[in-house]
Amino acid sequence: MLRRRPMLVAVGLIVLLVSGVVGVLVSMLKCEPAFYTDAACPNDYDTREKASRVLTRIQDLKTDIRTKGEWGETFSAEELNCFFAETMTANGSFASLLPEGFSAPRVAVEGDHLKLGFRYGEGFWSAIVWIELRVWLVAEDINVMAVEVCDLRAGRLAVGTQSVLDAIAEAARGSNIDVTWYRHNGNAVGLFRFFPDQVQPASNVLTLETREGKVVVAGRTRTDLPLPSTVIGP
Repeated sequence: MLRRRPMLVAVGLIVLLVSGVVGVLVSMLKCEPAFYTDAACPNDYDTREKASRVLTRIQDLKTDIRTKGEWGETFSAEELNCFFAETMTANGSFASLLPEGFSAPRVAVEGDHLKLGFRYGEGFWSAIVWIELRVWLVAEDINVMAVEVCDLRAGRLAVGTQSVLDAIAEAARGSNIDVTWYRHNGNAVGLFRFFPDQVQPASNVLTLETREGKVVVAGRTRTDLPLPSTVIGP
């Protein structure tokens, strides 16, 4: 009996240690980043109105890209979050654009960095998966956007990037955007090529910036050329 007591004490300590570690991990996993909670939009008329205007502006931008010599638009993070809240819920009209298991996207623009968060899973075991990006146009190429993945976490836990990068690439290709990933200084960087099916694109993206809580896009289109058969958009 005396010999068993040290063994029981050791087992008890191991159980307590494992329980403590699991508790810490669950706490870190369930922690929601401040930008995600701050970006929540109320379910009210103002949110629905802003979401409707964003959808109209997106459709107008798609038309402008096809028909106007110069085009551009600016979307604030608040406007985008209203659009997400109304159209990318479980039964939203654009919910199918999200990878399986992901819902409730929210965005924040902090300087030249963009943070994008999603809820993954359902119920108690769901968690906020979020990604921090830096975006810029590639100067020496046409219609190519570089996206650097600066951070990727579930709650406070760092997670592997490959599955998320594959999901991003798949969603982009669904909007007629080719994606190539490589590594630079330890971070994944994606090259997103717009209008890849056009040998000589009629439309050129000249501005793509994140600044002052907003996303800015602008460019030019040669209206004397035949209209492209496909355009980017939801």
